Amino acid sequence: MVYFGAPRLTRLLDGWGDQPGGLSTRLAGALRQLVRSGQLPAGARLPSERVLAAALGLGRTTVGQAFDTLRSDGVLVSRTGTGTFVTSAAASAGARGDDRLRSFVSGPQTARVDLRSAALPGISLVAEELDRLSSADFLDTLPSHGYVPRGLPALRTAVANYYTALGLRTDPGQVLVTSGAQQAMRLLAEALIEPGGTVVVEEPTFRGAIEVLRGVGAPLVGVPSGPEGVDVDALAAAVRRHKPVFVLLQSTVHNPTGSVLPEWARAAVARMSAETGCTIIDDAAPTDALIDGPPPPPLASYGGRVLTLGSASKGFWGGLRVGWLRADRRLVERLAVVKGAEDLGTSIPAQVVTARLLDRAAEARAQRRVALGAARAFALQFIADEIPEWRPLVPAGGASLWIELPAGYSATAFAERAGRAGVDVLAGSTFSCRDALDDWLRVAFAAPLDVLANGLHTLAELWHTQPPRD
Repeated sequence: MVYFGAPRLTRLLDGWGDQPGGLSTRLAGALRQLVRSGQLPAGARLPSERVLAAALGLGRTTVGQAFDTLRSDGVLVSRTGTGTFVTSAAASAGARGDDRLRSFVSGPQTARVDLRSAALPGISLVAEELDRLSSADFLDTLPSHGYVPRGLPALRTAVANYYTALGLRTDPGQVLVTSGAQQAMRLLAEALIEPGGTVVVEEPTFRGAIEVLRGVGAPLVGVPSGPEGVDVDALAAAVRRHKPVFVLLQSTVHNPTGSVLPEWARAAVARMSAETGCTIIDDAAPTDALIDGPPPPPLASYGGRVLTLGSASKGFWGGLRVGWLRADRRLVERLAVVKGAEDLGTSIPAQVVTARLLDRAAEARAQRRVALGAARAFALQFIADEIPEWRPLVPAGGASLWIELPAGYSATAFAERAGRAGVDVLAGSTFSCRDALDDWLRVAFAAPLDVLANGLHTLAELWHTQPPRD
């Protein structure tokens, strides 16, 4: 039996209020669709009507009517003293959902303001390098089949130079090119995690990593992460206690906090890795979205057993779908075989463009710093002026604010109400490996400033007229 707590179920229900009909009819329809798609499997236990009503910002009667409809249709069954469950007859196998991705897979909705996604638009350098492409760029590859699982030598060299310039000496043989950092994370998870193997993650952490690790069945242990990154003492204690397969960290521009791990902490984490033999995966893909100061030396440069993930998405453009992994040669060769069997290799034109762009990484960071700095300043000032009760962390980089709500207020309930008012944001539980952090909210500022301003004004009005309490 799997229990779907209110934060988790609320994430799956994202956008349910956009359908026609009364609230109870819309909710019943959305729950029915989750069952049909397999996102609510047979035997899943749902939260109580009272708890779900509070999370959705609805009256208990409304949720009760939706549950009654589904019970009458044989979709749900309630047992006194144990709860409400999805029936075996109603459920079917299907894919999991991830509300982070709704803004990518949904069509354009001009009536809505989407402040969920911190994905950034492409910068002008991408267009410049695309314009420079010619047939001469493919003279070496066109006569071949074009499948290069390890990645183009030119790009592997460019990635090696990129890390060397940051203070981490790297050889092209240590680089595997992937279709985005997410693929690199998944390849590592599937290669390293044996059944029952535990993984330690930051709490909060990037939702995409949670989905990947859960997808391979790994039990997750969270350790606190805040304005200066992971709690080093808590991390060391978790490693000693749980002996994880690996630890997943975001050392530079953490998502969602925007933190950067300071130098002393980097040295301490590397020392802990060396002493315990624990592998650290450093998801450093957001490094080029740093706003404050130059990029620090990569975590792997301090020693220990550290694998580094990178990507062209934050610095240049997510549409390139180019990422990479820096690791020892043996692991690179092992994963190259797996990647080759999976997709035969990443797009050659995208790799050619990315190799050129990496030579202009400093220019790209400067462009990002200006745009993100202005958006961050606007969002922080707006909140200070209009919603002073909110307590946002000041991110050192990235395109979102991690905001602590006053005690007793539910981010899940507020996100639901905001969604019904036409503005999409993410509750903190989205970034929790245990569906906690419901007193935190993530608001992205990647949208154009006029769209961001419109969304923030709506959030402020909603907060002051209908502040959501647990």
